[in-house]
Amino acid sequence: MEVDAVRDALRQWIAADDEIRALQAQIKTIRERKTQYGTHVMEFMKNNQLENFVIEGKGTVAASERTIRPALKRSTLRQQLFLQFADQPDRVAEALRAIEGIPEGAEDMSVGGTKKMVLSRRLPRAQNISLE
Repeated sequence: MEVDAVRDALRQWIAADDEIRALQAQIKTIRERKTQYGTHVMEFMKNNQLENFVIEGKGTVAASERTIRPALKRSTLRQQLFLQFADQPDRVAEALRAIEGIPEGAEDMSVGGTKKMVLSRRLPRAQNISLE
């Protein structure tokens, strides 16, 4: 029946969700370990003034310095556009609508983007749920 099919689909979805959570926990542990090893390797490379390691059959490991800038915030973008084009507020509003994905003629500019329906699961702290 339809109820049984939904129940089975829900069980399968929960099983897949559990598997993803377990794999993400493993990935987190591996990334932490990789970061620790990377710190040790970077110190060695700095102390010995090395730019890269050539690893037989596995390519190279290179050290480089990058400048990371903070993400561009909506409020900063808005403020700067209004400051630069203070004499053209209509054009600024039009540009902001285009950037934020707000359809032409919409009154409320605070809401933008696309909407997508997704399933999410929050695990209870210590509670067993039976689907039978």
